[in-house]
Amino acid sequence: MYRKEKPLPLKSSASSLTNNLTVFISPEKGSMSYAVVHKSVVNVISSSLDGSTVTNRQVVCKEPSAVQQNTPMVIQAKWISLPTRTVLVLTSLRGIQMFESDGSAMIYWHALGDPSSSDTQDQTNYGRGIAGVGDSFICVGTQIGEIHVFNVPAKGTNIMLKESLVGHKHPICDLTSGPNKLISSDEQGNIFIWSLQPNGSLKQTGSVMGKGVPCSSLVLWNDIIVGGYGDGQLRVYCAKTAKLAATVNAHARWVNAIDVAPETGRILSVSEDTFAKVWQLKEGNLPEIEYKYSESVTDLQLVGGQFIQKGGRGFCVTGYDNSDITFFVQN
Repeated sequence: MYRKEKPLPLKSSASSLTNNLTVFISPEKGSMSYAVVHKSVVNVISSSLDGSTVTNRQVVCKEPSAVQQNTPMVIQAKWISLPTRTVLVLTSLRGIQMFESDGSAMIYWHALGDPSSSDTQDQTNYGRGIAGVGDSFICVGTQIGEIHVFNVPAKGTNIMLKESLVGHKHPICDLTSGPNKLISSDEQGNIFIWSLQPNGSLKQTGSVMGKGVPCSSLVLWNDIIVGGYGDGQLRVYCAKTAKLAATVNAHARWVNAIDVAPETGRILSVSEDTFAKVWQLKEGNLPEIEYKYSESVTDLQLVGGQFIQKGGRGFCVTGYDNSDITFFVQN
């Protein structure tokens, strides 16, 4: 179904983090960009659509303060495309940073935790889980379970913290979003459904109680929620009713990332068991999921996976301690 293509080399290897690959397709510029986290650096590769020109850039996570000049470890990097602008969002052990889409200029910094606090619990509060909602909101999850909602203008640096959503009691693992909806998951496997209200606030409208296994990655497609879990399972839920529709023992080890092709409902799941697998979602009162394809990338714990085309005709993966982005294209 898919064939392996020539890889793109990174300047440094991928860290062992969940969702450690983000892809940004820019038809206006005729380019595709890929970002992978390595310790306190984000490797960004941009290539023309035909692959003839490739450029590399490294975005370093630095605190904009004179006191703390160390470079904190990056937890996640993700491009968020809002209707008016695209932003590269980084979360780290110290805070949340937002950059212009090419990573050239930092436009916002939000500190998390207080290093000078005497209480060790107050000192750390990393960010993890990034999603865009509505026309101008970027949401970022945190270690203490809060979800910060930022209002991002069409241009400029006047980014404001609008509200913090409280509901989760455990560290956020991932966020995903659809039209006027935000879905969040945590380290106990709980999933919360939030709806954008006419006044611009987000209100919790549903929840799925977890079983103590982290839900490390989430996608939402046509009111179908798919979660990837630490026990190797994929679970399919109906977003309207929060009911479980299907459970698949998809992988032998931790599911590190899942992605959805918005035009077709294909699902990509990647795991520490070396396998990348493709599935097909089927809509209905009780959604279904069907196995389509799997490929093992030998001796590689996969940490990131993304479709590179909206119909799911190609995808790429990254693996821990490996400096390649590996591509698969439909035959």
